[in-house]
Amino acid sequence: MKNRSYSVMLSALAISMTQAAFAELQPITDDELSEYSGQGAVAFDIEEIGSTSYTRVTLGMEADLQMNIDTLEAGRYAKAGETYDADINITNLSFGSISTDANQLQLDGQAYAINDIIPFELNDPFFEIARDDNDELTGFRIGFGEARGQLSGDFNSISGNVEAEVVDFFGTQYQTTMLDTNGDQDSSRSSYFGASNAQTGGATDCSLGLYCYNLADYKTLDIGARNATTGQVDYTSDFFISFQKEATDWQTDNGMISTDLGAFINLPTAMQIDLTSGINATGTDRVRSEYIDRGNGLF
Repeated sequence: MKNRSYSVMLSALAISMTQAAFAELQPITDDELSEYSGQGAVAFDIEEIGSTSYTRVTLGMEADLQMNIDTLEAGRYAKAGETYDADINITNLSFGSISTDANQLQLDGQAYAINDIIPFELNDPFFEIARDDNDELTGFRIGFGEARGQLSGDFNSISGNVEAEVVDFFGTQYQTTMLDTNGDQDSSRSSYFGASNAQTGGATDCSLGLYCYNLADYKTLDIGARNATTGQVDYTSDFFISFQKEATDWQTDNGMISTDLGAFINLPTAMQIDLTSGINATGTDRVRSEYIDRGNGLF
């Protein structure tokens, strides 16, 4: 993990370097100030949206990492009408990967020698709290101003959203959401995603895999924003995990995302499922995320 060094700009005063150490401090003009640049280590933002107040603290940091986590589980509690025990359950979770092809361009546009780490990029992390009009805490989330990289795992159940694009045989494009087994939108403890019945006019069928896909078949997700012009993967600012004690809306680049009680994870991907070509239609293979083959499918 690597960090940038940061400077705090004092906008009111400047020290003249050509005068003696005890020289008088002089105000700096706007033109002179424009010649300097810097980045604050910590930024605070407060915003009122409707009856909710949001306070965000952003840390000016960069992190390139490759990390493996045996199990990520959040929001484990009894929830009526649900089969799964937890809002989020992901096993064998990995951020980043290890190169197996020196000629393949990765999401950042670079090629990596075999056995080199292909990092997951997480820049400008932030935490944010939401309060209602009675100043009661309703939610908390951790996110990133910029995120891009390969996220691998066995996605057992998700309360949240997997953003991808489905292109059907007619060339129609759909943005995916989490689905229940009937093909209807359901962001609570789901294991399917795709284009909902509301989008396809009732054509979604999870048993046949028609506009509906089992998240367990997608072992690696390309976190990022797909550039519609170039097809490349840009950074996304909407990768976050949140925790709510009641229904809470969170702001993203695509508008507000409504979340319910418990844990929620938003996974914006650059993935395109193309039914005409068959690309990604049956899932994605897991990338290598360990140096040693322990026989557990991570090598």
